[in-house]
Amino acid sequence: MNISIVWFKKDLRIVDHKPLHEACKSGLVLPLYIYEPEIIEADDYDPRHHQFINDSLLSLKESLKAIGGFLHLEYGSAIDVFKKLKNTLPNSISVYSHEETGNWVSYQRDIQFKKWCKNQDINWYEYQQHGVQRPIFDRDGWSYEWNKFMNLPKIEVSKNIKFFSFDYLFDLIDIKKIGKHITHTSIQKGGREAGLKLLDSFLETRGKNYSKEMSSPLTAITSCSRLSPYLTFGNLSVREVYKIAKAKRDKLKGIKNLGNWRSSISSFLGRLRWHCHFIQKLEDQPQIEWENMSRSYDSIRDDFNEAYFIAWKNGQTGYPLIDACMRCLKATGYINFRMRAMLVSFASYDLWLDWRKTSKYLATQFTDYEPGIHYSQFQMQSGVTGINSIRIYNPVKQQKDHDREGVFVREWVPELKEVPLEYIFTPHLMSEGFQEIYNCKIGIDYPEPIVDHGLQVKKAKQILYGIKKTEGARVEAKKVYLKHGSRRKPFSRRVPTT
Repeated sequence: MNISIVWFKKDLRIVDHKPLHEACKSGLVLPLYIYEPEIIEADDYDPRHHQFINDSLLSLKESLKAIGGFLHLEYGSAIDVFKKLKNTLPNSISVYSHEETGNWVSYQRDIQFKKWCKNQDINWYEYQQHGVQRPIFDRDGWSYEWNKFMNLPKIEVSKNIKFFSFDYLFDLIDIKKIGKHITHTSIQKGGREAGLKLLDSFLETRGKNYSKEMSSPLTAITSCSRLSPYLTFGNLSVREVYKIAKAKRDKLKGIKNLGNWRSSISSFLGRLRWHCHFIQKLEDQPQIEWENMSRSYDSIRDDFNEAYFIAWKNGQTGYPLIDACMRCLKATGYINFRMRAMLVSFASYDLWLDWRKTSKYLATQFTDYEPGIHYSQFQMQSGVTGINSIRIYNPVKQQKDHDREGVFVREWVPELKEVPLEYIFTPHLMSEGFQEIYNCKIGIDYPEPIVDHGLQVKKAKQILYGIKKTEGARVEAKKVYLKHGSRRKPFSRRVPTT
């Protein structure tokens, strides 16, 4: 009898898992996860991702155990691992997995693996995991197909799975063994159980003011769903989250005195759509990991200021909210979407840093790093897509809007904890006497602003709008829109789930 190897990648669950569902129809099932050195050694991989994956693998192991199965772990390049299994297993094999839209490393791995399977006469069956479509021939029908997929029934776990009797290995690779420095102090715990618990608390209590409280780093940490890493690593499927949230909203229809509940759930459902919309961009053009969507903007940031980059990475820019957000992110692996956009905007416009370098750093800091969303958003926030508005965030205004009492800043920038509200937005304006009184000497305890926001933004706009007006940029923009532009009108906020 054929052995059906279910290759788990970024889909670490058994519910709503079509490869597992289909594999059991064709033979004995062998669940497999591979620690791939090419993935682990890539410049966008971090111990925080590794820790979340290990948590998720433990959860997946228990889920499989509950239905009489096991999870086999291997370390090595995918082709090498499958070569070994092919030579070791007594029967012919076939491979079942979800389609993956990942970074360039995983994209190239899939190309090579498909060639190897063809040469070995091995069937590799791939299945759509969420609203990302492969192949896509026309963006005009994307929303229709997204809705169609999301409204298909969730795939339940089959009761007739027969697992292959095998010498299963389950040796988690410890974070310390991957040779990368651990910088975080606490991140979300991975695994399906943790994800379901968050989903339940979001739809029962935390999410009531989601639509109003998602923008402030103070309120977003509880009012946002916090489900993004569980979607990234597939502890939960987008479809099951969509169905549960939609059912909750429908249940509330017609009930009075609900406050913001229905509008908040509607906002959340919209962001599930945007989640897939952005990943679709990388699916359609894998090169956007390093190549500007609009080539008209090539070479505009060739001079890279390393000192600015280091200050930005370390939360030492002299702009309190920028520094607080970066320090929070480094410690926890999370900051809400608006603050992410502000960090990228500041790096791209105020510091004029190339997004291709800043994006790799933040990829290592986000626990929920999803390449499709990540690089699409970086290009948007850096003004190089040719089709999106140039969004420049004023960090002082953002602080006044979203941390008006300075609570968040004082928590994450303790140098400023004694600075009064009058100066918490612009501490560099304190007199030397006040600096003494409030124990914060500018240039010693906390830096001067490393750039003048107004001057830098003026320069950035001159360059970007100058390019945008050219005929070449207009031609490029039309191409980008046809390939990547949303067809839904009116445009809603382009914000993925956080």
